[in-house]
Amino acid sequence: MYLSFYKLVLNVFTLYSKVFFKYEVIGAENVPNEGNIILAANHKSNLDPIFVASAVKNRKVATIGKKELFDNKILASILNKMYVIPIDRDNPGIATIKTILKKIKEGYAIGIFPEGTRVKGNEFAEAKAGLALFATKGKASVVPISIISNYKLFSKVTIYIDKPISFEEYYKKKLSAEDYERLSQDVLEVIKDNYFKR
Repeated sequence: MYLSFYKLVLNVFTLYSKVFFKYEVIGAENVPNEGNIILAANHKSNLDPIFVASAVKNRKVATIGKKELFDNKILASILNKMYVIPIDRDNPGIATIKTILKKIKEGYAIGIFPEGTRVKGNEFAEAKAGLALFATKGKASVVPISIISNYKLFSKVTIYIDKPISFEEYYKKKLSAEDYERLSQDVLEVIKDNYFKR
C-alpha cells in the first residue's frame, strides 16, 4: 500500500514541478539502478525534497527530515508513507543511524542535505559529518545533486546530478568526527561547483 501511495505522491510532485516551474533534470543516468547510494543535495527551500524525488525515477527515495516535521500527526502519517526518516539535527541518536543504515541495506536511495538546514540565496553552510558517516557505515556511494533555482513560480529549476562518488577506501578505516566532516565537505564542494557552473 505504501508503495502505491509513494508512486501517487511522486506523480503529483512531478506534475507540480513541471506545471509551476521550468523543470529540467540533467544527469538522471548518473543515479545507479542498484547498489547502496545516498543522494546529497544543497538545501535552499522546502521544495527541495519534492524536486529531488521528482528527478529520481529509478529508485525509491527515503529522505532524512528534521523530527519537528513529525509533530503534526497528519503530516507525520504522510511523511511515514513517503519513507521520510526523522532526525534530531542537534543529536542524532543511535536508533536513527541504525534506521538510515537499514534503509540503505533495503535498497532505498537516502536523500540527505549535507548542510543540515536550509541556506538561502547563493550562500552555503559547512557540511555536517552525517553524510560521510552514513556513506562509510552503509557502504554507499554518494550522488551529488545541485538544485539551481530562485524558486519563484514559473522560473527555471535545474537539477544537476553528477556521477557517484565512492567512499570505498574509507569503509574499514577508523575515522574521527573531523574526518567525517571533511569528507562530507568534499561532496558539498562538488555540489557547489556544479551549482555555480550551471
